[in-house]
Amino acid sequence: TNMPPPAKPAPADASTADASTAAASASAPAIPPETLSAIKGLSPPDLWHHFASLSSIPRPSRRETAVLKYVKDFADSLGLRRTEDAAGNVCVFRPGSGGGEDAIPVVIQGHVDMVTEKNADVDHDFDVDPILLRRFEEEGHGGKVATWIGARGTTLGADNGIGVAAALTLLGRPADVDVDGGGRPLPPIEALFTVDEETGLNGAMGLDPEALGLTGRTMLNLDTEEWGDLYVGCAGGGDTRITLPLSRVEERERAKEEDADVLEVRVEGLMGGHSGINIHEGRANAVLLCASAVRSAMKAADDAAAAVAGGPGGADGTAAALVSFEGGDKHNAIPREARARLLVPKSARSAIEASVKASEEGFAAEYGTLEKGLKVSVAADDDASSPPPLDGPSARRLLSMLLSLPSGPLKFSHVIPDLVETSNNVASVSAAASGSSSASVLCSSRSSVGPALERVRDRIEAAASLAGASSVVRSEPYPGWNPDPNSEVLDVARRLLRDRLHGAEPGVKAIHAGLECGLLREKMDSGDGGGGGDGISFGP
Repeated sequence: TNMPPPAKPAPADASTADASTAAASASAPAIPPETLSAIKGLSPPDLWHHFASLSSIPRPSRRETAVLKYVKDFADSLGLRRTEDAAGNVCVFRPGSGGGEDAIPVVIQGHVDMVTEKNADVDHDFDVDPILLRRFEEEGHGGKVATWIGARGTTLGADNGIGVAAALTLLGRPADVDVDGGGRPLPPIEALFTVDEETGLNGAMGLDPEALGLTGRTMLNLDTEEWGDLYVGCAGGGDTRITLPLSRVEERERAKEEDADVLEVRVEGLMGGHSGINIHEGRANAVLLCASAVRSAMKAADDAAAAVAGGPGGADGTAAALVSFEGGDKHNAIPREARARLLVPKSARSAIEASVKASEEGFAAEYGTLEKGLKVSVAADDDASSPPPLDGPSARRLLSMLLSLPSGPLKFSHVIPDLVETSNNVASVSAAASGSSSASVLCSSRSSVGPALERVRDRIEAAASLAGASSVVRSEPYPGWNPDPNSEVLDVARRLLRDRLHGAEPGVKAIHAGLECGLLREKMDSGDGGGGGDGISFGP
């Protein structure tokens, strides 16, 4: 986490000391000495003490009991009211102070779980071990050296530990002290701590505003990364799972073993990336490239067979038969690799190899400037357990459907320049890998406009229907957050942040990925309180 200093750092006076003491009195774990050394002297000290405590508490998604206890014990130590809903989300209420007692409450929100990844050579158990902090300097934007807090060989957990720490710090400020150590009024604060964000926004999906007693009309989400930027929109999304029935040829119809080879066509070395954050960059999708290469290769085999006496002569009139097709593994990742297996007459092998090489050259011409590791290859597959191939119509339906599905950015925003508003990612396919009689295809669609999201999923369902799909299942969508250029809280935040940036204009952005903001605003709008109203997201 980069640490740009505030315009007026909070002094280590009696007020700050009182807040730090309150933090220490909660159920904080023992903080490792090197972590204490990393935060020594950082301001405000109560914020960094909270962050060090959170870093010392294991908090993977769906295992947040200990960190929630820390939050609840801290609230109890201050005598603050707290509530909890069935999903495990916690809200802590701080009364207004300094003349802000009767103001409309402000919701300050962050999630308590973290991504848990480590370097291969690091021995770390995220269910038990603390995150060890380190402090270092590194050149940043414009050649300026910045001071950073990082972790030793693991993810840091600043997403969203620093947001949680900021909310706890604000809750702990005495009634006569505001965020900068001065005496301006503070409105009533509803500090909302959500769970299980990293595995699918599940805490936000299960949020119960009535059970939590949320009444705030303005929400400040503390879960974006770039210091100096304000986020005012995000994409909603939903998955679509297609099941396509497939038929295999009978064993007796297969080409004799001595007359055919099993070849594997592979697409690999692509950049992949997040299907929301990176979708606008035009990165290649391995599933779609592989489908294109295989379709061309099968046509080349047919043409080669037609040139010899007896015609095509393959299964169902197709010289090369598709045995299996696999690619992609995560709904929110652009596929980096894909592979297909073909049963090919020996007489057509050279045609297949030439076609695959031509496909690689064509893909390189289209994507090579960006996808420098792109590789398309074909090689013999010596696996003797190959199942019977698909019949011709099944193979054609599968490949045609994959190539007909919408993919990549589909519409850009009319409000924020260069922002992808709607997109679709053909995320994964598994077709007959173990001799199954169906293919499963997963698409992940995103849009900051709800009706547009469903129209994309209508297109997916239409393509699947034309291909003969037996099932098209749409997941429950999570809502987007459509940018509002007339947001009042945005105007206030821009003015305040401009002062902290020494006159530089803050960035105003939206992200084509899921934030809890969209879900939370919809949930709060549907409750009995004041509604989601206005809001922004910022960080780090």
